[in-house]
Amino acid sequence: MKFVCTQENLIQGLSVVSHITGKSINLPVLGNVLLKTEGGNLKLSATNLELAVSTLVRGKVEVEGEYTVPAKLLQDYIGLLPQGKVELELIEEGLKVQASGQETVVRGMAAQEFPLIPKLAKSEGVSFPVDDLKRTITQVAFAVSLSESRPELSGVACWFGGSVGSGSVAFVATDSYRLAERVLKLTKGSMETRLIVPARTMLEVNRILSGYKDELGVPEDVQWVTTENQLVVTFGSTELVSRLIEGSFPDYQQIIPDSFSTEVLLDRSELQKAVKAASLFSRQGLYDVHLAVKPEEGVLEVFSADQGTGKTSTALQGEITGGATNLVVNFKYLSDGLAAINTNKVKLQLNDAMSPMLLLPDTGDEQYRYLVMPIRQ
Repeated sequence: MKFVCTQENLIQGLSVVSHITGKSINLPVLGNVLLKTEGGNLKLSATNLELAVSTLVRGKVEVEGEYTVPAKLLQDYIGLLPQGKVELELIEEGLKVQASGQETVVRGMAAQEFPLIPKLAKSEGVSFPVDDLKRTITQVAFAVSLSESRPELSGVACWFGGSVGSGSVAFVATDSYRLAERVLKLTKGSMETRLIVPARTMLEVNRILSGYKDELGVPEDVQWVTTENQLVVTFGSTELVSRLIEGSFPDYQQIIPDSFSTEVLLDRSELQKAVKAASLFSRQGLYDVHLAVKPEEGVLEVFSADQGTGKTSTALQGEITGGATNLVVNFKYLSDGLAAINTNKVKLQLNDAMSPMLLLPDTGDEQYRYLVMPIRQ
């Protein structure tokens, strides 16, 4: 193998794929990146057996070939080279790297040792707007369960079609204490299916979309193709293949109340500050913040008290419809929901102390919903 490219292109490709590699005592090659000439370019691939990422590096192929080398080592070394031409050549001792008078040999392993990355047919699929998908992942993925007791809650559920509507998909995540949902319109294609994507896969997709650079331009859409147990995400010259989580995601729509007796509209940043202040005096381990809606005064009172640290209370002016009510919630969950919304004002929809609270952006467009379960006294 002999390949010539720019340092900028090579470091960009390595930064895309090397993120998922890691040390494995049983399979050391999982810490390596596979370099393989393909179609006049160099294809870089990495996998952790759950997830595989590959991308193309443009350049000039002088001799065809393939080889694997430690991903982090190669990335760190290439990052130290000056911008300009880099020549990669496979010799008997390993991969020879030449650039600006520097010559280095990186020892690796034969390409035959590298796990086979499945190739799936891309005949049918759907496409999302890139910016919308990035925003959706940021708004939803943080709410997945970190517990291994219920694997189906450790990923983001994607409900295509059905009650969501043709040409749309609902991205949903829950850990049983809070739930985040964002409905996204497709730019191309439609499906009628339900699948659960691992949270790490979602975060990796977001990282790839956010860091993608290409001198030929950045695509506006990202394509998804699914099979019974795998997902293929294609964006420009980068492809991600991930397993899907087996199991059935709960019918979350049954958890969301059909109607609410009280609605509060108030400034989002003021509520964030009030919740943060109350968190300083919440009870350790309970993380409780009390919300009291007082329609006659036109305020939402946010308060907390702890015998050891003291107490605090903040009265926030807001537009209130409905009756007075109280609720106790985990301040971490409430703060996460407020951070996921980017409108200046937010709506709080409540019923009573035993019912969940819904948090919505004040845009008239309720494509994002965040549900918080109460702490029952």
